[in-house]
Amino acid sequence: MKDIYQLLNDINLDDNEFVEMEVNEIETARVKKALKKAINEKKKLKSNIWKKNAVAASILVCITATTFGLTFPAYAKSIPIIDDIFRYFDNEKTVLDDGSKENQTKEKEKGLYVNYKKFSTAIGLAKESNGIKFTIDDAIFDGKTVTLTYSIESKQELGNVGVSMPKIKGMTAIGGTGSTSKIGANKYVGILTASNLEDTKLNVADIQWDIDSLKNPENQTVIKGDWKFDFSLDATNSKIQLTEGSSVEKNGVTVNIEKIIYNPMSFVVSYDQEISEMISKKWNVVDVELEIKDDLGNIYSGQGNGGFGTGEFYQTSKTFGKLDPNASKLFITSHIILEDKKLGKGKEEFVSKEIIIKIQK
Repeated sequence: MKDIYQLLNDINLDDNEFVEMEVNEIETARVKKALKKAINEKKKLKSNIWKKNAVAASILVCITATTFGLTFPAYAKSIPIIDDIFRYFDNEKTVLDDGSKENQTKEKEKGLYVNYKKFSTAIGLAKESNGIKFTIDDAIFDGKTVTLTYSIESKQELGNVGVSMPKIKGMTAIGGTGSTSKIGANKYVGILTASNLEDTKLNVADIQWDIDSLKNPENQTVIKGDWKFDFSLDATNSKIQLTEGSSVEKNGVTVNIEKIIYNPMSFVVSYDQEISEMISKKWNVVDVELEIKDDLGNIYSGQGNGGFGTGEFYQTSKTFGKLDPNASKLFITSHIILEDKKLGKGKEEFVSKEIIIKIQK
């Protein structure tokens, strides 16, 4: 399938066909972000890796955008304008299906957050402190992971500002990620996930998010404030598929797929990694990243939820985008990275044999 820029190259337009239109800040930032990506050389983004002893981490991204807006009346439906914060952070992985033969036969990568807005709850809670307005926009809970979006208005530069993790009743160990992006003058949007690292499922997430400071890591400025939020989320409907016996071993590293949890907007794969004594003595960091495809050619984007373990055993999970309802099989490939962080002896990377799982309908 041609991307949006290739499609635009095939269009002959007269100057009179350009019509100015107003677009909101999210749409403006999204278009700007896409243009910057198209101009630069295509580079494969490496997945952020969860380390063994990490309980929580924050991934911070800052993208500056100016505001502009032009539309092509005859071709406006072909331009994928995204108007929600979830999909803003999908890194252009979401593509439009034009029904062409090429699109039907070519592998398609499905963004993680494509369907989150549809099933999320509009929160709309806002607090203003020390000249900064912080708003929780939307949130969703799948029984294990809370994902929420927020927006910030500030007259002072915040950079790629970081925020603290919320507390969730019933979750004693939480892992997660966060990302904040500047979309215009004094305007920021962000997304945050908080996952239960224990193997338990909650029906309701009672969330207490007390933010007492915002830190700009670029200049180490800390802005004190009082942004406190309390709200609850019901878990989405879900189905659990146990996948006992779905394991693979290579070079002393065994990956076991324990279960898959399907919900309306995504699916979660729980898995563990077992490391031989020989490997654990030679390498002090062993990371396993899953790549998932289905029998229809879809490639699923995923994000780690953190994990726990010691020595030769580590348990974790990863959330992927919505499962294609017509898919019948999943093909899971483990990408394994061995590193010696202490002595700096480099690293080794290899790929294990594919695990095939028949989807239970």
